[in-house]
Amino acid sequence: MIRNRQFEILLYLLKVKKVTHKELSEMFEVSVKTIQRDVDKLSMMGVPVTCKQGNQGGIYIEESYKLTESFFTNEDLQTITIALSMYDSISSNQNKDQVMKKLALISPELIDLLETDANDYFVVDFTGEKIDMSESVYKKINHCLDEEVLLAITRGDEQILVAPISYVLRPEGLYLYAYDEDYLLIEISTIKKAQCTEIEFERIFIPYKENTHIMFK
Repeated sequence: MIRNRQFEILLYLLKVKKVTHKELSEMFEVSVKTIQRDVDKLSMMGVPVTCKQGNQGGIYIEESYKLTESFFTNEDLQTITIALSMYDSISSNQNKDQVMKKLALISPELIDLLETDANDYFVVDFTGEKIDMSESVYKKINHCLDEEVLLAITRGDEQILVAPISYVLRPEGLYLYAYDEDYLLIEISTIKKAQCTEIEFERIFIPYKENTHIMFK
């Protein structure tokens, strides 16, 4: 599925038609390498983006390309709407309306219908504490996930260096699934301090749902 930053990049390209990796890197506060991965994913999804080297180089999108309903299927839009509803139900920051306004540029009637269905027929009864993804610890985790660099974590008197793999939402709260010699599940509310390093790692891990040997931290 397209990620929010990739969607923002696509909308920006539709507006300006040409941009450099460096400009996007500064705009979204991620590395050039991450922007390249985002552009590659857009290309794999059928978006006509090309990259050129040299003085006239940059990221281009075909002048004639328009963002239409063919980019997102009805099923895609339904999935996104439900996912946004679920996110807003557990988060202290509400982002659904902002994203839905952007999706409405593609199919306003359908988006209105899907949003009504999601509100009326899909209820998430989350009793845990609301999650504030704007907090520093989440920003550090997100950066390390994007840039594929190790994360230094302080919990009490303990300090560990981990490769973050994914978030895991459990009934008791939100966890970080990570690797440090062993696979770990770290309750994020217990993290006192998080710091990104410049040590890169390769994302070749056992997915959480397929892993039967995970240590709780």
